[in-house]
Amino acid sequence: MERWIAEYLRHLEDHRRAAPATLRAYGDELARFGAFTRGRLRREPRVPDDLTPELLAAYAAARSLERTERRRPIAARTLARSLAAVRSFLRYLERRGESTAGARAAMPRVSLPETLPASLPEAALNALLDDLASKTEHDDPRALRALAVVECLYGAGLRVGELAGLTRGRLDERRRLVRVLGKGSRERVVPLSGRAIAALARYWKARGSEPASDEALLLGLKGRPVTARTLERDVTSVLARVGPNAAKHAHALRHSFATHLLDRGADLRAVQELLGHKHLATTQIYTHVTRRRLKAAYARAHPRA
Repeated sequence: MERWIAEYLRHLEDHRRAAPATLRAYGDELARFGAFTRGRLRREPRVPDDLTPELLAAYAAARSLERTERRRPIAARTLARSLAAVRSFLRYLERRGESTAGARAAMPRVSLPETLPASLPEAALNALLDDLASKTEHDDPRALRALAVVECLYGAGLRVGELAGLTRGRLDERRRLVRVLGKGSRERVVPLSGRAIAALARYWKARGSEPASDEALLLGLKGRPVTARTLERDVTSVLARVGPNAAKHAHALRHSFATHLLDRGADLRAVQELLGHKHLATTQIYTHVTRRRLKAAYARAHPRA
């Protein structure tokens, strides 16, 4: 089993150009599947003979009953991702000539809740950023970094991991463009707002130096590249001021970027390119947010609504 999993992960890296985070996620899920299989069989499983429909169904049931560290049931999306990793592994085995179709068919499909992206009110968010830009002290690098993070995430629709991995050489200040390495190691060039660039310049000035071309765009207080978790804390500290009911996670800024563009009439294909979505259907979820607002306006204004 371990040999097959290692070969599959190499296949993802070499032929599918999977990002490091994707490889880690698939590796963790398949390691969990391998541990379950060994525990149930009490020996090293034989591939594909031991991958029976009964075993796969038992794994899906056991995974669905697992609990988080806070003793809560795992989320439906977590379960779906876990089973998708095993299903993809079985498809790989089938392409290698091993018969796994029956086992793959035994794995259930997970029904996911149709949740809408949590975006922030446009007026409140922009008022907050303007207020922070005017009141943040020029010699406070931590506060200026938090401002720069929020401006970059909202100004370019970046994922927090993409921002954490950006180097200074990927930013073209004159043309206001940034070259981003996204999911699946796909690269895209997106515009960055002038306010975001100004916030970065203030942050670098407070630190006392601008990063070199191969250094991270955002650095910690000790000069080391910041992690995505640190940037998420920066965002939470800023968005906490929007209001008690507003979303406070970093991805809400990406959702707001897309929703506000579509609210103002941006083309859906253009928003897809800016967000780096592989499939248009992923971007179309934001149209449900804007459509909901249009329906609410119709219900309030039309005399026969």
